[in-house]
Amino acid sequence: MNKIPVNIITGHLGVGKTTAILHLLKQKPTDEQWVILVNDFGEVSIDHLTLSANANASLQVVAVEGGCICCSAADEMYENIRKIIHQLRPQRLLIEPTGMGHPASILDMLRTAPFASEVCIEACICLVNPAQLCKERFLHDGTYLDQLSLADVLLANKTDLCNEEALDFFWEYAEELYPPKWIIDRVQQAQIKPEWLYLSTDESRMAQYPTAHQHETPRQSTPLQSVLLQQIPRVGKPIRKPSKGLGSYTCGWIFSPKEIFDLNKLNQLVVRLYLENHIHRAKGIFRTGEDWYVYNCVEGMPSTHDVAYRRDSRLELIATENIDWKALETSIMECIL
Repeated sequence: MNKIPVNIITGHLGVGKTTAILHLLKQKPTDEQWVILVNDFGEVSIDHLTLSANANASLQVVAVEGGCICCSAADEMYENIRKIIHQLRPQRLLIEPTGMGHPASILDMLRTAPFASEVCIEACICLVNPAQLCKERFLHDGTYLDQLSLADVLLANKTDLCNEEALDFFWEYAEELYPPKWIIDRVQQAQIKPEWLYLSTDESRMAQYPTAHQHETPRQSTPLQSVLLQQIPRVGKPIRKPSKGLGSYTCGWIFSPKEIFDLNKLNQLVVRLYLENHIHRAKGIFRTGEDWYVYNCVEGMPSTHDVAYRRDSRLELIATENIDWKALETSIMECIL
C-alpha cells in the first residue's frame, strides 16, 4: 500500500510523449504530488523545461540530460529514482524516456532491488505515429518494436498525418501482438485518459531485442564548475553542445534571452535540412518577441505552441550522420533578428 505507482510513457522521437504528460497534468488530482523524470537525449534539455513551466508545489520535474536512461545514463537514472523515492515520496512517478530509449532495462531496474519493494509498476503506455510504423526502417528497428511490444496501452497518435492504409496497418499490427494489450486506441493530440494510468502492467510481456543498447557505455560526468560556466550564453555567442550515441548524432544550442528569432525563417532552415537528409528531428524553445514558443519538427512536419519558459532560447537537432555543427550554427544565427 505504501509503494509509489510508476508509469512509463514511451514512444519514438516526436510522437507526442511530452504533450501527453502535459494533458495528464491538467487532470492530476489536486491533492496528489507527482514527479516526472524526463530524459532528453541531447546535452541541451528542452522537454523537461516545457514540463517545468507547468510545475508547482504538487509537481516536480527531474531531468536526465545528455544520454539515454536505459544505457549510457542509467547510473544517473538510478540515483534520481533513489532520491525521488527517499526524499520526495510522490503519489505518482511518470518516466518519459528519450524516443530512442529501450523500456526493457528501465522496467528491469524498477523490478529489482532496491526499487522492487518501493515502487509499483502500473501501465506502460506507448504512443505510435502510424505513418512511421508502416515504414520499412521502423519495422527493422529493435528498440522501436520493443517499445510497442512492452506496452500495456498502445495508442495511435498524430493520425491526422497518416492515411487510412497506415492506420489500418496499425490496428492489424497492434491486434497481433502477444500478450494482448489492455488498451489499443486512437487519440487526438496525445490525450491519454487518466484512468489508463491505473491499469496494471503485464510482466509476461517480453522484449524481443533486449540487447539493443548494451553496446552503449556510461558517459563521464562533467565537473560542476564546467557545467555552470556552460550555462551562460551571450548575445552572438551561443553555447554549442554536440554529442553522439545510439547510432545518432545530436547538437544543442543555448542562446541569450535577448536574442529574438524569426520562427518562419528558422522553420524553413529546419525543413530544408530534413529534406536534404541531414537531420530527422528538431525541437526547441524560442523567443520571437514578447512571445516564446516550443518548436517541434518531426519527419519534416513542424508544430508550435506557446510556453511560459523565459530563461533562454534553445535548439536541438538529431541526425543519423555527423554534421559540421559549427558551420550550421552560422545559418542558425541568420534566423535571429
